[in-house]
Amino acid sequence: MTFHFSAPAFPATAIVALLLGLPAPARADACRDEIAALFDGGALDPFAQPPHRYDHVVTGADGSPRYAMTVTFASPLKSMTEMNTGMRSLVIGRDSWMAQGADAPWVKAPNMLPEDMEGLYRRHRDQLAANLRDTECLGPVEVEGQGLTAYRYTTQTDADDQGIYFGGTYTVYLDPDTGLKMRQEVDGAFAHYQPDPGTDRTVQTYSYDDTITLSPPEG
Repeated sequence: MTFHFSAPAFPATAIVALLLGLPAPARADACRDEIAALFDGGALDPFAQPPHRYDHVVTGADGSPRYAMTVTFASPLKSMTEMNTGMRSLVIGRDSWMAQGADAPWVKAPNMLPEDMEGLYRRHRDQLAANLRDTECLGPVEVEGQGLTAYRYTTQTDADDQGIYFGGTYTVYLDPDTGLKMRQEVDGAFAHYQPDPGTDRTVQTYSYDDTITLSPPEG
C-alpha cells in the first residue's frame, strides 16, 4: 500500500506572527471538517449509502483470524449478517430473526432492540462526527491496484443513559470517482465493556448492488 502526502502551505500570516513574536492566528482544521462532512450525506452517512454488501474480517494482533462475516445492507433498518460458521441473522426495523445455518429456517428472536432504531443510528452518526480527533487526510493511495482516497481518524459515540458507547481508530478508503466507501479498517477499538483500545484489527471491504432488497421471512 503506497501513501502519497502533500504538505499544506504554511500561511503567510503565521510566518509574520512568528517573526514579530506575536501569537499565530487560529487556523480551522480543514481536514477535520472534510471528514465531518462525510457523515452528512457522504460516504460515512449510513442513510446516504446505497445498498451494498461488505465482508467483515477480524484478526488478532499477530494476524491470526478471529472471525469473519458478510453483511448485506439494504438500508440502516434492513440488514442481514451471515457468519463464517453459517449462522445468520436478519434485522428489519426492530424485528429480528435467527437461523442456525444457510439452509436452516428463520426463527423469530426476542425483541430487544430500542423502539426508535432510526433515531439511534442518526444519533450515533452525529456523535461520531462531533467527536472526531486525530484526523488525517492521507490523500491518494493504492490498495490492491485500485486508486482510492484515504482518511484516518479516531472517534466514538457518547455514552447513553446506560453507559453504552463504542469507538476506535478508523481508516477509510473512498472511490475518488463515486465517493463511495470501498474499504474500512478499524484499529484500537474500545467500548463501555473494554475502555482500553484493543489489539484486534477489523477490515471491511465493500461492493455495491442497487438490486439488494430485504424483507421479513415468510410465515
